[in-house]
Amino acid sequence: MKELLHRLSALDEDASAALKIITFFDTLLAQKAGLEPFVRGAAVLAGCPAGFAHPLHHIWLRVDAAGHAMPPVHDIESVRSWPHHELADGSGGVVWLERPAGESAHDAVLLERLASCLHLTIERVSPLDLDDAGAIEILLSSTSTDDARRKASRRLRLRDAATVRVVAVPAGAEDASVPRSAVVATPYGPVRASIVGSSEDWAAPRHGVGSLVTLAGVPRSWDQALLALRVSSRLVPQVAWDELGALAALGALDLHDAPPPDVVRLGAAAREPWALDTLEALARTESVRAAAQLLGLHHSTVQARQAHLEEQLGFGVGTAPGRVRVAAALVLHRLRTTRFDESG
Repeated sequence: MKELLHRLSALDEDASAALKIITFFDTLLAQKAGLEPFVRGAAVLAGCPAGFAHPLHHIWLRVDAAGHAMPPVHDIESVRSWPHHELADGSGGVVWLERPAGESAHDAVLLERLASCLHLTIERVSPLDLDDAGAIEILLSSTSTDDARRKASRRLRLRDAATVRVVAVPAGAEDASVPRSAVVATPYGPVRASIVGSSEDWAAPRHGVGSLVTLAGVPRSWDQALLALRVSSRLVPQVAWDELGALAALGALDLHDAPPPDVVRLGAAAREPWALDTLEALARTESVRAAAQLLGLHHSTVQARQAHLEEQLGFGVGTAPGRVRVAAALVLHRLRTTRFDESG
């Protein structure tokens, strides 16, 4: 498929773009994604907010161009001024793109494919006939109705008063043993989301963990788990949101803004394959010898690396203030750069 897309793009850019759209949505279908990933994907592909309304199932989804949920639109008539497409099943469902300048060349293909995929997905994950993956998607979504949540929790054999946490694992991770899991499309790539009861055991080599919540708080725990996974690393592959403390607040920053100087310099230093691990070890320990032990290196090697990195960063990393700066810069760097693919 990649070879076909490459050849087609050389012959006809419009045809190539249309095929990429179709391939993107077909991939989500093959992964048995829930409703929200399709709308999110449409918004990111189109570069403008996208929405989906299905009054029969009480579904109201709206996502901005960066893939973040927006307040839903409940008045279907108000969206018909945007480029839109009706679901072909006569249900009254409609998808739309909030493009200020009107339709672009590929909007028709995108909307038709989005509507078709959502129709097929509704048939699969309808609250009247849920599978486990569809139930997980409903609990993760902040726009699901209370009734849909109750039916989804019953499908997953969770009591109404249950307390759970969400665990986020790279989709392609090996040897991941997590219950109630489904692969979810995110703005950072496919991630396996799992809803784990407070007394349940689970294991995964790399993961992010959200806080313990009631079923109504699952979307919040999912956001936390995803953030924790994004700031995990080779040295620290397992991160709990509860343990991030004040560093978790960095996830609320607008990453489209220009990065702080420390993050810019750290990004330049990261061209050295050993730089990030070395900075992580120095930030997490109180001496060069302790950092060397964590890295499995001789302390003189780490000392030389530290001197080189301090020259690039413009500040000392061996002091308490320096370690705080490095820790914050590492979190911001990973939030800006971490992406997941099918291989994890």
